[in-house]
Amino acid sequence: MESFGRWKRQVAAPFGSPAEAPAIRDASAIVARATADEAAADLARAQYRTRPMATLEPDERIGPLLDADERVIAVRRPVQLDRRQPIPGWDVPLGLAGDLYLTSRRLVLVGRTTLDFNLEDIEEIGLSGGRLLLALRDGLGVSLDVEQPRMLRVEIATARAFARG
Repeated sequence: MESFGRWKRQVAAPFGSPAEAPAIRDASAIVARATADEAAADLARAQYRTRPMATLEPDERIGPLLDADERVIAVRRPVQLDRRQPIPGWDVPLGLAGDLYLTSRRLVLVGRTTLDFNLEDIEEIGLSGGRLLLALRDGLGVSLDVEQPRMLRVEIATARAFARG
C-alpha cells in the first residue's frame, strides 16, 4: 500500500508473485527440459554400453536415400540447421529446416534441400544452450536446433563408435 498524501493505492507485483513472471516461467521450462534431456542421455549412455542401439523402420522420406546396409537409428522433427564458418564455394543457404535422420553412417537433413554428413567426418560434438554444434573435418561448422540435443549427442557418438568397428 502506497500513500500519496490523502490518496492511497494498492500496489501489486505485475504478475502476482515473482515466480509467475514470463522470464522466470520460460527459464524454469528450459531448465526442466535440459534436466530431462540429460537424464535420458545418461540412461542411453549406460544402455549402449551393454546392448546395441535399436534401429527404426525407414519412412518414405529417408527410405529412398539409404544404402542397402544403412540403418536408421534416430529421427528428430523439426530441426533447424545453420552453417558456421562457411567454406568458399559451399552453396548451402543459411537457416535450413527439415527432419534429421541419424543413420548407421550419416546425419541426413531432409527438407526443401537434402544435406548429409558422414559420421566419420564429424570431428567434435558440443552443446551451446539448446543447440548441438558439430565441427566437421573439412572446417565446416553446423549448428542444430533440435529437441533433446544431449540425447542426440549420445546417439551420434555411439553410432560413430559402431561405424568405426
